[in-house]
Order: sequence, then C-alpha cells, then structure tokens
Amino acid sequence: MKQTTNNKGKRIAAGIAGGALVLGLLLTADAIYGDPLSPVWAEHCAVKYAESLYPGQTFRVLQSGTGSLFGCLTFVQSEQSEDTWFDVQTDFWFWTTDERFEGEPPRHEFYVESGMNTCMRLGREASEEVDAVLEQELPQYQFVISTGDSERGSFVDICYSPDEAEAKQLAKQFPELVPLDTPFSKEILAKVPSYLSVTGTWPITPTKADVDTVLAQVKQVMEANGYRFAWYKVTLTDATAPDYQTGLERLAESGDVAAADIPAAVATPETAG
Repeated sequence: MKQTTNNKGKRIAAGIAGGALVLGLLLTADAIYGDPLSPVWAEHCAVKYAESLYPGQTFRVLQSGTGSLFGCLTFVQSEQSEDTWFDVQTDFWFWTTDERFEGEPPRHEFYVESGMNTCMRLGREASEEVDAVLEQELPQYQFVISTGDSERGSFVDICYSPDEAEAKQLAKQFPELVPLDTPFSKEILAKVPSYLSVTGTWPITPTKADVDTVLAQVKQVMEANGYRFAWYKVTLTDATAPDYQTGLERLAESGDVAAADIPAAVATPETAG
C-alpha cells in the first residue's frame, strides 16, 4: 500500500515536472519568436490606450510587432488627425503604456504634442513642392531622380537651427506657431527658419567654386518661386565616377550656409556647368 502511494506521488511529480518543462519551452519559444495572438491583443490594448489619451478620436493600427520577448510595439494613428500618431508598448499582455524610456516624455508628447510629427510631415510636403521646382528650373543638375534603383530628392527640415540652444528654443515655440495638422504653405517658412539640402550631379569632378555657383542658383530659384529658406546645403557628385567609393571621394559639399551669406547667382542655369 505504501509503495503504491509512493508510485502515485512520483507519477504526479513527474507530470508536474513534465508540464512545467512544456510550459517553459512554450514560453521560451514565445519570447523568441512571438505568437499570433499576442500582437492582436496588443493592438487592441494600444488602440484603447490611445483613445483614452485623446477622447473623441478613433484610432487604427499602423504597424505592430511580433510579440517576442513578451512585449509588442504598436504604432497607432488617429482617424481625425493626420499628425496624431505614436507608438505604444504592451508587455506581458496586460501592461500598456507609451512611457518607454526613462528621462524622456511619453511618446504621444514626444511625437504629437511637441509638433515633431507636424514638422516631419511639413518637411515631406515642402520637399515635394521643391522637387517640382528644381526639375522645372534646374534640370541639368539632376536634383530629382526616380528611376529603377536610383532615387533622390531634396530634404527639407522645417524649424531648423545649427545652434543647439536656439534649436531647442525653436522646438518649444513650434507648436504655437504651427498648430497640429497645418498643411504646408510657403508662409510657414516665414514663421520658422527652415533648411533645404539638395544633391546634384556635375559633369566632371566638382570644385568648391562649382558648389558655390550651384548654391547661389538654388537660392535664387527658390526665392523667385516664393520659398525663402533660412539655410541651404548643396552637394555635387561627379558624373564620371566609375564606382560608388570613387564618387564619395570626388563629391563636393557646401556645408550648412545661411541664406544671408549666399551671394547673388553669378551664372545663369543655362550657362552653368
């Protein structure tokens, strides 16, 4: 009778140990590879969390992770506000927050309330307009390329300063100067200093003088079309470079130059280069 009891106890212990082993393996696999249910639950939690932060708005999922390491990162987007999107983290299925990094504000403050999302979107919209002007006015420099594997266009940074202290001050003022979801217009460039960077092609190895010539032309064309950037940067590549590495060695850059320091264009677009 005693031996039977001992055998039964051993079987129960073995069953518990086996179950624990299986559970451990499942949890390990879930931590490494994720599972199909956790992201779905995390998306639900992220949407509810975002809607609690912004009452009256409905949110949808932009993108979510796999749920590995018992956590899932989900990007959510407001249906009512283009600039209201941010990321939310759900850990261990029940803890949902956008306070992800110690010493930093919550992600909705970092991206939305600070105006960062607005700033980035305005930069993209401005870049599209600038690209159209450059293609029309200065096509010989190939500032805009979109063929096959090659794609290039202008970069616009709305609310820019090379001085760190001034940049922080501008960032604080930006949400008041340019409210959330404001569409791009040329008038914004008069409200906040902005930066234009373009990369073009030169028929031979470019020199500093060549860069200065093109820099002056770019500023002239931009201002003639109503775009008054506070800062410019021009990079020229060598059209004859046989490979990528050689191209890097031969390119010439202006660096960041204040618009006030750029002289009037000394060559017309038709005769330059």
